[in-house]
Order: sequence, then structure tokens, then C-alpha cells
Amino acid sequence: MILMLACGIYGAYQLWPERDALAGVAISVNGFVPVEMPGGVARDAILVLAPRHCPSEQARRTEALAQELIRRGIPVVRGDSFFFDVADPTPEQMAGIDRAVEVFKRGAPAVFVNGMAMSNPTAAQVVAEYRATLGMRPVN
Repeated sequence: MILMLACGIYGAYQLWPERDALAGVAISVNGFVPVEMPGGVARDAILVLAPRHCPSEQARRTEALAQELIRRGIPVVRGDSFFFDVADPTPEQMAGIDRAVEVFKRGAPAVFVNGMAMSNPTAAQVVAEYRATLGMRPVN
């Protein structure tokens, strides 16, 4: 009986989902989480990640978001992948990278704004976070 119980506990442990990298992280008022920014992204630009040339609903939402941000005069960098240029990362940087990957895995568009990220935000959320991270006053 004890052996069966031990096997059951071990099996449950093996099947348990990985720990959510976003659990317990402080979220901004706009719904963004702090992340390590992908390499090559300028501070004043918003990185929008999604599959390119794809007819999916995610791709259509991404295109609509990017066009709205551009219409509002906000610089947008489009991409379909990202990398981190971090040599000998600290534990904090590793946690930020894990959070960035988790945001990316949650679906397109994944949006990165000055050290903050969110999956599938509205244009209003992105604009508000952009302004907040640059220390600008909010626009109604």
C-alpha cells in the first residue's frame, strides 16, 4: 500500500505542470509584467511579436494593433522571434527572461514596452504602458 502511494505521488509530481513564470509577479496597472527586454530593441520603440504573413486571427489582431500604434505616432518594431543579448545573466535577469518567454508563449501579439510585456493587449493598454514607462502623462 505504501509503495502504491509513493508511486502515485511520484507520478503526480512528474505530470505536474511547470511553474508559471508569471505567478506572483507584480503587474502594472495596464496589465504588463516586468521582463528582460529582447536584444536590439530601442528604448522608445514597442516590439510587437507575431507570426508574419499568417492569415490567423492572431496575425490580424497583431496587424490591427501595429497600425493603430503607428497611427498614434508610436514607433513599432515588428518581429516573429526574439533573442537576449545577456552575458553571464544574474538571477533577476534569468527571471526576466523566463517571464518574457512565458508572455511570448501565451499568444500573439506579444508586446514588449521598455522592460514590460503583455500578451494580446489592447492598443489603449500599450499606449498607456508606453507613456508610463517613458514618464509621460496619460492621454484620455
